[in-house]
Amino acid sequence: MIFHPRPGQRVRIHYAKRSASIMPHHGKVGVVRLVSSGRGPRNVGVEIDGLTVVVPRGNLIAVEEAAP
Repeated sequence: MIFHPRPGQRVRIHYAKRSASIMPHHGKVGVVRLVSSGRGPRNVGVEIDGLTVVVPRGNLIAVEEAAP
């Protein structure tokens, strides 16, 4: 889980095993574009294949960048 996602950060969307089969974006890699602020659940806008989807931040895993 990413506690403080930042715009431009590469992430993988990961849901719990029991609900992963019905979630269409499970396992996809994208880039954080929007981060909500304020009280309540924190949602993050993740761009995947040109489409921005909203995901709870608890369902994001940081993707390590490969060294050249």
